[in-house]
Amino acid sequence: MKSYLSILIYLIFNPLLSGQTTLPDDFWNNEIEKSTDIIKPNIISTHPLGIYISRINHNFKVRSPEKYSFSFDYSSGNVVLPYVKSYELTNPSDQELSASIIWYNREFNFDLNNSPSKIKEFEADGVIRSYRFTFSLPLNTNHELTFSLRSYSLDKGRIPFSIFTSDELIEWFHRNIAGGKDPFSRYYYGINQAGIKYKDEDNQSITMNKGDFIIPGLEINHSYYPTLGMNKKHHLYLNFNTHLGINTSKYNPVADIGISASLIKKHIIRNKNIFTSGLSAGALKQNLFHYGNRVNISNQKFLYSMEAHIDYKTKLKNSNSLSYGLNYTFQTAYNNPKDFKHIVFTGQRINTHWQQTLYHLYENLHGLSFLMTYSVKKISYYAYIREDNKLDNAPDLQTGIGLKVAIANKTL
Repeated sequence: MKSYLSILIYLIFNPLLSGQTTLPDDFWNNEIEKSTDIIKPNIISTHPLGIYISRINHNFKVRSPEKYSFSFDYSSGNVVLPYVKSYELTNPSDQELSASIIWYNREFNFDLNNSPSKIKEFEADGVIRSYRFTFSLPLNTNHELTFSLRSYSLDKGRIPFSIFTSDELIEWFHRNIAGGKDPFSRYYYGINQAGIKYKDEDNQSITMNKGDFIIPGLEINHSYYPTLGMNKKHHLYLNFNTHLGINTSKYNPVADIGISASLIKKHIIRNKNIFTSGLSAGALKQNLFHYGNRVNISNQKFLYSMEAHIDYKTKLKNSNSLSYGLNYTFQTAYNNPKDFKHIVFTGQRINTHWQQTLYHLYENLHGLSFLMTYSVKKISYYAYIREDNKLDNAPDLQTGIGLKVAIANKTL
């Protein structure tokens, strides 16, 4: 992660990237602030447990938009997590012994049927599809509200309904390009399967079957874009955001609240194009209050996240534009990593990644996305592809497309 941060800091503060400009500063200040939209789709992962909780989608705009807008994001992610069972040892002497043994040997050093422990079970397979509707309500130049409804479905991911995220194409890539034959045991367990089952230490369960469609929550976000002297002088911007997540599923009936802030630098290239680099960080307080019994999806009080983003926007004829972006995403672990030294994993040791189903819940998550946006008048079309950086397969590969439509000018 340090290398990504170093690159982004270099891009933000390196004055050589600004290039030579012959147009007046006032022109570029106006151009930059009116082209506020880095139209970044919602690239949050379709994690089989994460879909039930709120997560921050970081903001890299520099001003509130001039028009109301509506957007629809559709994505699909291929998940393959074979059945794994974990025992979190609760006896102090067992904990001490467990901490001294490397994780893959712990199973052979305890009588798990008689050792006091908290037991979890998890398995997930299939293609999770995300459908997100977002409405942007600009209040004035410096303030914006957005309302977002998230929904998901689960299916087997067969071609042609899933092309890039189908089991067949992913395994073809592994066999012929990188990874080898069946590295994650898709064929061993059976391709084109669909189902999610999770049981926490209190015997509370989550189940999602093929064809299920859920609406697990909505988010309300407020963004503040301050007007600062460094905006015009250095094309350097800040934004501050608050996030309210209202989770409505029976598995996680809670509300979450979060904050985030972003630093954005604009560079003018060849008197017509704009290169943007940005860094954003946020914190989400989970389970601020609840309105029902919940499954223990995450035992962390806070989820911290960060995004590093670069975007190159080039102007085309008739004021159309095309932009390309690269985004690095970081999120802290769903469960406390300190618990890991007291946990014993059991499952079929088919390959070197067999433990990842539950193991990855105690690790920080990393993702890398490539994005592309084409904008024409009031409509923008965008697409992205996302790959997890740690082979946790939750999801393995994720792709998405979307549409954003400006509706009307705001009234200030």
